[in-house]
Amino acid sequence: MPISSLPSDYGIGDFGRTSFEFIDMIKRAGIHFWQILPLNPLGGGNSPYSSICSFALDPIYIDLEALKNDGLIDDLKAINQKKKRVDYKLIRNYKEKHLRKAFLKQNDTNKDSFKRFIQNNEWVVNFAKYSILRKKNNFEIWRLWDKNERYDAYKHAIDYSSYKDEILFIEWCQFVSYKQYFKLKQYASHQGIKIMGDIPYYVGADSSDMWSNQDEFLLDENDIPTKVGGVPPDYFSKTGQRWGNPCYDWEFMKEDNFTFWNARLEHALKMYDYLRIDHFRAFDEYYAIEPSCKTAIDGEWQKAYGELFFKEFLKNNSDVIIFAEDLGEHSETVDELIEKLNFPGMNVVQFTLLDSSFKEKQNQIIYTGTHDNDTLKGFIKKLSDSQKEELKIVLRQKNIPGRTLIDKVINYVLANEADYACIPYRDYLKFDSDSRMNTPGTCGTPNWEFRIINYVDFYKNINKIIELLGKYKR
Repeated sequence: MPISSLPSDYGIGDFGRTSFEFIDMIKRAGIHFWQILPLNPLGGGNSPYSSICSFALDPIYIDLEALKNDGLIDDLKAINQKKKRVDYKLIRNYKEKHLRKAFLKQNDTNKDSFKRFIQNNEWVVNFAKYSILRKKNNFEIWRLWDKNERYDAYKHAIDYSSYKDEILFIEWCQFVSYKQYFKLKQYASHQGIKIMGDIPYYVGADSSDMWSNQDEFLLDENDIPTKVGGVPPDYFSKTGQRWGNPCYDWEFMKEDNFTFWNARLEHALKMYDYLRIDHFRAFDEYYAIEPSCKTAIDGEWQKAYGELFFKEFLKNNSDVIIFAEDLGEHSETVDELIEKLNFPGMNVVQFTLLDSSFKEKQNQIIYTGTHDNDTLKGFIKKLSDSQKEELKIVLRQKNIPGRTLIDKVINYVLANEADYACIPYRDYLKFDSDSRMNTPGTCGTPNWEFRIINYVDFYKNINKIIELLGKYKR
């Protein structure tokens, strides 16, 4: 359940009271972990997987009511409260207006806690400077800036004194975001709920990550990526997916002792109890596409040093729980890498239930679907009559009970031998396709906009969920 999809008086879920209520609610239902989407500043099409900083949190999740209770906001009114879609532009403008008012009243930036936050998170300063330069350059990508600006993270040649207040505002928004998030996480921990985070393999070309770590990427003399990422044609797209993210320079990373990846993972594991790494297969082989190619049909698989990196990383992080998103085309070497690392892989039953070649196992997390899938109800409705009959036969052979096909698939997921089972909120409540979160290969509305306006339906189903989890000892 994405935080953005939670109910709120302000048009988007946030780190406020409805998140705390959600934790109470799922605890009561007997659920043990809550998987969320990345919380970084949203990128093109409002995607959480395309961000200008993989360390920053998007201020859109800040709880304005908490700032009001602190006396920093006095004219708070509900906005888009009953809308079933997030209106990002409207809400972002509304929240920024109130955040700027609150910033003028706050005294956090004079406190030791704020200074420690800045000192302990070096990325904050670079993120603030990058945001300033990006706005100054009309949001053009950094490689089009003048040379002093392009390389300032290395040469520190720019005087930012005229931007002092704006930099402080950006830093303060991060301070507040982190303070509120960790208050929520601590509450979840006290309630016995683990939070499962999600980080993408790639970072954006238009990002402070890349601007301040240019050596880590395959770039030419004009800072243009020589290879971009994506995946070849698959279930989702006949022409593949050309994401356009710059590919990593794994040779440099190896010589640099994987500093960039160490920082990303160590930070993520402070944020979350469990961690899912999107597009994990790229740690073994990544699909490299020529930047001139407009689709992903023409590309080639290149080797990465993921095994070497994780071997070193796990020496100091042996108790972490990392889920490897290993969907799509597999190779023997990818499977071998996941086996060596003993990371749970993924089983999304919309792909695998009718695939007799798929190998189920205990060291897996099984889903009815993810944010990239249709809802379970929508998926079943779109099956042909023959596919529905085949699905019924498969479930009957496995002795799976249930009144409807949706019930049967949910029972199958919970009865599965996989150590972890994850059922999206929208599938527990049998929402239709209009509640789908994202359709891969498409950009913009209605992707990432799904939200609910209250928890009434979930409360009605709590006893049923308690019964299900008890039955299957989940």
